[in-house]
Amino acid sequence: MVLAIVTGILYYYAFIFAPGRIPFPLRIATWKKPVDVLILGTDISYDAETHKVRKDLPVRSDTMIIMHYDPSRAKVVFLSVPRDTYVNIEDFRPHKINVAFARGGKDLTLKSVNDLTGLDIKKYVIVNTRGLIKLVDLVGGVEVDVPKDLYYVDRAGGININLKKGPQKLGGKEAEGFVRFRMDIWGDIGRIERQQMFLNAFFKAACSPLTILKAPFILKIITANLESDLSLKDFIILANTYRMGGLKEVKTFTVPGEPGYNEVGSVWLVNKKELSELISANF
Repeated sequence: MVLAIVTGILYYYAFIFAPGRIPFPLRIATWKKPVDVLILGTDISYDAETHKVRKDLPVRSDTMIIMHYDPSRAKVVFLSVPRDTYVNIEDFRPHKINVAFARGGKDLTLKSVNDLTGLDIKKYVIVNTRGLIKLVDLVGGVEVDVPKDLYYVDRAGGININLKKGPQKLGGKEAEGFVRFRMDIWGDIGRIERQQMFLNAFFKAACSPLTILKAPFILKIITANLESDLSLKDFIILANTYRMGGLKEVKTFTVPGEPGYNEVGSVWLVNKKELSELISANF
């Protein structure tokens, strides 16, 4: 009896403070198989005169990232899909992939991403900027090495970004600017690199022992600001799996291709051969 109590106390301590030391077969409330999730960040439509959010206007997916997580290998792969990726959109015509969300929401976006990659992603998370700001503030900010000065102001669009180069802790509003900025020669491709940096930093912050104690508040924000086919139980299990597995390997990629221009404007033209090889090697 005493041994059982001591074992329980040690397991609880490890669960909170050293989850990665728990052997894989003994981990509870975790996913055992690899899982793919499409993370979608939606843009916001503003009224040019009032600067207020227009909820009556259709929005496009501003961010598309496929997260592949293999808990048995403690491996995470982030594959970013540029918003201007030129694809065939079902029941429409070839266009930029972010148009799929405006025309058919998550279902058409999932279909378009799966057609592009050859994957069979069913799980998704849609997050808006308000949810992102609240989550970052709740976990106490994220540590990021900002690669260069980022400055951009758009009063009509409600954007005010002013970040200095160097390592720093970003609060919610600063983090929003960090992942949204794309007003330089690298455009969306440069922004994708920063989004991948942010995801790594956020997951590390979200899996700290202190953050676990804030779980009820995190779940409240998730419920109010995220749309997903993952239940609250799934979110808890995914976070717990991530904590226990640690991060032995993290890979970040962008759908390979090159910039181009056609009838729909500036586009990202996919190198299908390289994309197929990337998927085969990492998913």
